[in-house]
Amino acid sequence: MSEVLVPLKAGAESQPIFLAHGMGGSVDEFRDLVKFIRTERPIYGLQAKGNDGIEVPFDRIEDLAGYFLDTIKKTQPGGPYFLIGYSLGGLVAIEMAQRLASQGQIVGLLAMLESYPHLTQLALWQRIRLALRRIKRRALSTASTPSKSPSNASVHDPDPRVEGATHMPSVTEHAYNCAYSAWKHYRPRSYQGKIYFVRAAISTIYPDNPTAVWGKLASELEVETVQGDHHGILAEHCEMLGSLLSRLIARTPEAIR
Repeated sequence: MSEVLVPLKAGAESQPIFLAHGMGGSVDEFRDLVKFIRTERPIYGLQAKGNDGIEVPFDRIEDLAGYFLDTIKKTQPGGPYFLIGYSLGGLVAIEMAQRLASQGQIVGLLAMLESYPHLTQLALWQRIRLALRRIKRRALSTASTPSKSPSNASVHDPDPRVEGATHMPSVTEHAYNCAYSAWKHYRPRSYQGKIYFVRAAISTIYPDNPTAVWGKLASELEVETVQGDHHGILAEHCEMLGSLLSRLIARTPEAIR
């Protein structure tokens, strides 16, 4: 059985920081990032089950959130809770935050890193804009390297693997398909709290305006930008991302520390 709560960085304070994984399901993608997060709080990664090919992976965001919360509460029974989610993990983080808030718990921090619903959950104008961008990118790719152009990509159903997502930890096909299904079918609900959203400076298959996506679903939204694309913010610009997260963590009001 794979470990769910993975220690990534030691700390002295009582309330840890929890990092929820991306589409790959592994917390290994955070190993470099945590080196640049300056905080006295311990940092844990929330790792999906099923990457070992033995356990059955979840295919619903709601189930992932419940699974992680059960684990978190064994370590930290009460708030405030500090949640950070990358990509798919951002959806898991907001679902956890919603559940904690409904239970009367305090969410000290909710940070979503390049995290968007699937294209099918976006407004029509956003879907059209993304589809046009993907068509343009594919045309440019075909013109420059036709032999490497993906032939099985659908304009209407984006797949991070097809779109050149190389920064993805080892994951079984079944586990990936379950994660993809969870992403595709999750419909975000309104969150009565503040979301810190970190967007990549270079847009790929995801929207380039997080406010248009999350602005109406959060009581307060603050957007920051990090260099690189969706995967580059972790792979090449983890120092910049870590510095930003350090500032967000440090800004937590004293009243909820």
